[in-house]
Amino acid sequence: MSVREVKRRLRAWDLGEPIPRFATLHHRVAEPRRVLVVAFVRMAGESRPWGIAWGSPGVEPKIETVPDGRVRDAVASLCANFGEDLLEHMRVHNWTYDPVPKDAGIEDLQQVWVPNGQHLAMFHQLAYAYSQTKFGGSDRQLLNSLGRLSGWLFRDSSRRGSQHIVDASAALREAFSFPAEDARQAHLGFLLAWLTTAGTRDDRIRAAGTAELSSVSPTMNPALERDQLALLLEERRESLGNGESASAQEDQIANVLHEELLRRWLLCSDAYEFIRNTDRKLNPGVDDLVSDSLKEFFWQCQAQEIKIANPDEGKTPFVSHPETDFHGSSAASRYLTFAAADEKYLNTLIHDDAELFSDAVADGRAVRGTVVAVRDEGEGRKTTPAWTVRMDAETGHRIREGGRVVPIGSRKHWATVTGLTQTEIETTVHLEWDGNKTKPITTGIESKPADPAWVGEEVSLVAADGSDITSWRSRRVWAAKDGPGAWLTHGSATAPLIADIASEAAEPILDDVAQIEGPST
Repeated sequence: MSVREVKRRLRAWDLGEPIPRFATLHHRVAEPRRVLVVAFVRMAGESRPWGIAWGSPGVEPKIETVPDGRVRDAVASLCANFGEDLLEHMRVHNWTYDPVPKDAGIEDLQQVWVPNGQHLAMFHQLAYAYSQTKFGGSDRQLLNSLGRLSGWLFRDSSRRGSQHIVDASAALREAFSFPAEDARQAHLGFLLAWLTTAGTRDDRIRAAGTAELSSVSPTMNPALERDQLALLLEERRESLGNGESASAQEDQIANVLHEELLRRWLLCSDAYEFIRNTDRKLNPGVDDLVSDSLKEFFWQCQAQEIKIANPDEGKTPFVSHPETDFHGSSAASRYLTFAAADEKYLNTLIHDDAELFSDAVADGRAVRGTVVAVRDEGEGRKTTPAWTVRMDAETGHRIREGGRVVPIGSRKHWATVTGLTQTEIETTVHLEWDGNKTKPITTGIESKPADPAWVGEEVSLVAADGSDITSWRSRRVWAAKDGPGAWLTHGSATAPLIADIASEAAEPILDDVAQIEGPST
């Protein structure tokens, strides 16, 4: 936790209520018809869902459950019903009349909202269960597509700037600073109570403490499952064993699960509405993040579904294994893609958010200084503006010679750091302007870099966005097959992969190397 975040939390405690963390919102909130709120419950010790609630905010959700979450076929049928709606909502090829196109625009963004990170992890479990299953009968293709989409949603959620799946608890923590411990802030009901309760700080503390008593995770309160559901399951088992109807017990189980699912779904829906109705503006840089997310969705998910649905075209799809990357180039490429997204996130949003810039200054990722000299180091008719910028010696920074910096609010201009001088009193930075050097900087006095009027002006600088280079590396890594380190980036899987290992009829599946390079001879 940064010093600035500690200060924000102390201020929130002093005021007795959560306070805005940043000046803008860093995540797009799609309109209700483009949002699917999803909540799960599962039996203790089980990975697959016992029940699922899903639907758009403001509309009564669908809530479906099974009597016993340990019965695989019943759970598969439940997941198939959910998967059909999820695939259509996300506009996945072969499951909708209106699939997301390659040239999708911002208006094509479809979102899934879940209560917290544990519900997000349920998509990983669905990927494990169904992405490569050989079972499911007539629902097999549907379940496979659900598994593949779930795997992509789970993986993309960890890419910084991802816009398709939203952890509601994380979204509230990103938007507000709460006067509470980190561990308690994982509870969505706790956060909403702090935000929506009127009155004093003590009133909010009491409301948040009460909300915290009700479980929000997919795993239900142990006392509820032990004292109610376990007894009903035992009675159901005995009734079926005696050849009697178990409908009474099944109805009671469904009622308990329905109540648990509805409460989780409503909390997530309330969080969506709260963020959607906040008076904070959306950071303009979010549009770039949405565009990147749409490209990721098409190439990592949609394009693979198109290949799977059209095998006659001879294009081999690549389906990521839910456990790990078994192909070195794939792993390296995805690592670099995520690294590029992490780098781009700050540089995309910082130009329109003063609080984010102040955080970056405190972390040394951005600096403030005063221009003390402006000169033209060009030869002949060539213009090469150069600045000397001085900062307080106590200012921590990560600026390095040879690096590039950008003035806050003018991202299309950039300068190269040609020299650094450090004394006990001050730090002197020498800059040479390279990008748009003959055009006015769109911040400060809004003049060209070569204008002597910049002398005496305070300027704010942040490291230039180098994510394009990292993205280029993510593509170039595929050319490493015959180069140095090929043993690492193009090594074979250590063991054959098995689909649906819980089944007696489990079959080997192609590993990642075979999918990409073809089976070995």
